[in-house]
Amino acid sequence: MNRPFIQLLRTLLAGLALPLAAGAQTLPRELHYFDIPPMSFADAKGQPGGSMVERLRQTWPAGVEMPPLRLAPLKRSLHDILERREPICLLGVFMTPERAAQAWVSAPIYRESPSVFIATRTLAERLKKSPSAQALVTDRSQRLLLTDGASYGPLDEWFQQRGGAVLRVAAPPPRQLRMLLRGHAEFMFSDQDQAVQLLKELGPEGQTLEWFVLPGMVAAPTRHVMCQRDLDPQWLRALDAGPLQLELRAPAGP
Repeated sequence: MNRPFIQLLRTLLAGLALPLAAGAQTLPRELHYFDIPPMSFADAKGQPGGSMVERLRQTWPAGVEMPPLRLAPLKRSLHDILERREPICLLGVFMTPERAAQAWVSAPIYRESPSVFIATRTLAERLKKSPSAQALVTDRSQRLLLTDGASYGPLDEWFQQRGGAVLRVAAPPPRQLRMLLRGHAEFMFSDQDQAVQLLKELGPEGQTLEWFVLPGMVAAPTRHVMCQRDLDPQWLRALDAGPLQLELRAPAGP
């Protein structure tokens, strides 16, 4: 093989390697969050707010530029990250085996208040007679309302045991409450802080709903930042150092 051809081959191979090297240094274009007040939401001026957003700002590493925060549909953001379609990150996800295998997931950044059930007051009296939280979740005679595409952390295993009788919707939590009022399902999940705020914001109709707990409910889950796996590894390590510097928010009592 002559020398000019070898030189040409080396040049071509080096050119092919450049996109790979550049891709390894890609920074996130945006940092998405989704509507789960009071943890994350867009305020009246369209600016990101909420306790989890503030937590993110507190733990963000000095010297690292934060990507623009953008409110986006949860299901679409999850799909774009898991399928490596967009160089983005998403705030507020639960850790699952699928996500850990297909994306980069940070150390815990936020711990929710305890998980609770929400139902109309009339139905709640009957549902509270269930012997345990798991018994209610796995009871297929009671229709359960869930957010489509969302993980509920350790509760996902109970949903698998349940099988059917689940209504999955793209509607945000405030609209889900109205679906309970219209009888589309018997109960839904929330965390205690969110439930208190949602019922308050619903006004008089909120007084016809009730949040409640049952024995054996899983521990309050943690939320994380999830990013497309091909982002700059040095940037990801810097981001992960922030949550490790602070203790997680202590969960409130039921």
